[in-house]
Amino acid sequence: MKIISLQASILSLTVIASSSVFATPIIMEGDYVKTAVSDNGTLGYGSNTPPGILHDISGTGTFDPAKDYLTYGTPREIFSVSSDQSGKKTNDNSGGTSITKTSLIDTSGIFDNALSWSGVSSGFFDITNDYFYNDGDERIGMTSTITALTDLTGLSFLRELDPDQDGYSGDTSTNNTRGHDANNDGDYLDAGDIAPENFVHSLGPITGLTIGLFSDSNITHNTGVTYWTTSHSDYLSGTDVGNGDNTIGLAFDIGSLLMGNSVTLEYSYIMGENLEDALVIATAPAPATGAVPEPSSYALFGLGLVGLGFMRKRKQVKV
Repeated sequence: MKIISLQASILSLTVIASSSVFATPIIMEGDYVKTAVSDNGTLGYGSNTPPGILHDISGTGTFDPAKDYLTYGTPREIFSVSSDQSGKKTNDNSGGTSITKTSLIDTSGIFDNALSWSGVSSGFFDITNDYFYNDGDERIGMTSTITALTDLTGLSFLRELDPDQDGYSGDTSTNNTRGHDANNDGDYLDAGDIAPENFVHSLGPITGLTIGLFSDSNITHNTGVTYWTTSHSDYLSGTDVGNGDNTIGLAFDIGSLLMGNSVTLEYSYIMGENLEDALVIATAPAPATGAVPEPSSYALFGLGLVGLGFMRKRKQVKV
């Protein structure tokens, strides 16, 4: 894992083990993707400071900070937890924080780049966000594990992004779509189709660069495109306002969680030079979980990303 920090004190530290704790924000850098985990536990160094989410389509690790998917205008990459007991708690990479950080840990080893951020909403829940990808991946794997500190009802989770991949060209609008209907027959049941509840993506109208949120979790979930709302119900109901300077998001309807119990949500940000490129990753077969040597869902989800990195490299050889 390539760890870069703008704080000089961090540069003097020796990383002894993968459980080392670092000051935040911390930057992760692969061949295709460069990002950071902020002090708020969101992606991006914070507000307009790069890197937000950088994507080098050449896979040579040549990142142009002017071409950032996240840092234009009013950057927005959030995660949010809501329950009847706690109300809505949201952390935003532009500075809004209602879940307090407790740690940030380097978990690289299985993956070339991996960080785990943990936080707490006192008296209600703990949450851990894991971020992981290999150098050859064009996706950021994520899990969010929520542990109830009291009995929770009406529990839901939201991940949301304002994508601005064409911002450096003077356009912050994107073409936004839920799902993918490969043969345009409206049923999302054919080869190459992805159900709207599993995938939402934004395509840059100038560059064609694509970023999306994907999950095939068995926990009830849905995607949406909204006018910058953080309403979980808007996303869970599949709101779609279409193209424009809008936000895309993925929400999970968890329901009830008893005190001391946990739930882990699996999802990812997927990137591509174009939509077709992004779809290769999103439609890849699920990993064979029986071959995974570790029991955690973090490891289970991640093994598939290793294979997807290989698929990407093989595709490049054919071109």
